[in-house]
Amino acid sequence: MFCLRNCMLVAVGERDVLFDSKIRKIGKNLRADESFDCRGMLLLPGLIDSHVHFREPGGEHKEGWETGSRAAAHGGITCALDMPNTSPPTTTVAALEQKRKLVASKSIIDFGLHFGATSENVAEIAKARNIPSVKVFLGSSTGSLLLEENILSVFSAAKRKMKPAFVHAEDEGAIRKFSDVFRKRAALNPKTYSAATVHAMVRSNEAAAESASRAIRIAEKAGNRIHLAHCTTAEEAAITARAKKAGIPVTMEVTPHHLFLTAGDMKKLGNYGKVNPPLRSKKDVAALWAALRAGVVDTVGTDHAPHMRGEKDADYWAAPSGMPGVETVLPLLLDASSKRMLSLGDVQRLCCENPARIFGIKNKGKIAVGYDADLTLVDLKKVKRVRAEELLAKCKWSAFEGARLKGWPVRVWSRGALVFDGETVIPHEGKEASFK
Repeated sequence: MFCLRNCMLVAVGERDVLFDSKIRKIGKNLRADESFDCRGMLLLPGLIDSHVHFREPGGEHKEGWETGSRAAAHGGITCALDMPNTSPPTTTVAALEQKRKLVASKSIIDFGLHFGATSENVAEIAKARNIPSVKVFLGSSTGSLLLEENILSVFSAAKRKMKPAFVHAEDEGAIRKFSDVFRKRAALNPKTYSAATVHAMVRSNEAAAESASRAIRIAEKAGNRIHLAHCTTAEEAAITARAKKAGIPVTMEVTPHHLFLTAGDMKKLGNYGKVNPPLRSKKDVAALWAALRAGVVDTVGTDHAPHMRGEKDADYWAAPSGMPGVETVLPLLLDASSKRMLSLGDVQRLCCENPARIFGIKNKGKIAVGYDADLTLVDLKKVKRVRAEELLAKCKWSAFEGARLKGWPVRVWSRGALVFDGETVIPHEGKEASFK
């Protein structure tokens, strides 16, 4: 048995935590074979990132489960739920089983695999086992999983499996319309219509809000839970708040980049800030923070979606959307907590407790007796800058390069095994999480 002594637990205070692969006791002056003194440091449940794109199979030049899981452990994440828009996409039971074997052979942290919806795979959804959600793309993104027909049937199929529909909500008709308009304008005046100005106009606030409203209406009709991915606008925050008040089972995700970057940062970042949905105005970002503090926001998912520098250096229309995030999410939130933008309890709720609850992950998300010993030890006083050369993600860049952040993970355990010792990521055999 190993004991972390004198660690600070959110809403509990200073305690010892005794564990092997499971948490066995929480108390004071516990007996153990080995121990580590954590006085002055915070112990969190291992973070659960419910929204990653580790790109494998099919996109291994951008990321893979070996590099992605190592980067996640480096960032304090002990369980990652991967999106289905790989190649081949995870939309059949056969593809799911193949991916399951692949990931189990490479990941050093625990994992789950979202199942993708198409207009023709309702029968496959019914047969898919041990999945956290059914992912629905109402707006186009990386891959080819745009769903434009039979949406109600998909939501109903998810309900029959008692799984949430995890929805990328952007109105595809509006995206296509404005993409054509601004592509023509950019051809005539490329300096005016650059990445810094065009992306948020092509994928507008209205496109996001209309699609979110539509998704909630369909979910209400199907009687199913819905989890709105990467919400970015004041309108979506208001729509979600109203739906919750009306008793509709909707939950809301935001990403670190939509909390800590704005459309104004596109001038500096260019295509490195190109993400779907886009970075928004300061007003929208302020609305997201207000929704977070009000409890309307339920999860922070990184939407870790890396691309290589050469791909991002293309012109706006050719450059892919997405940025890495698993190594910076926790330091960003801890730094924000030090500035009283949110509480440490909020960090634990958004990144540990709620992802486990929403996706039905067994024995994860809490520091409690009987739960998996997934633990992230944090030095709240540690100040460090984000440096690309120190990152383990394959793309080796960050939109937060140079940011001086206070609060970093210094030890990480996955089911009791040390996977990050403050300097080095340590090999470990990740396992598939179990879902209710």
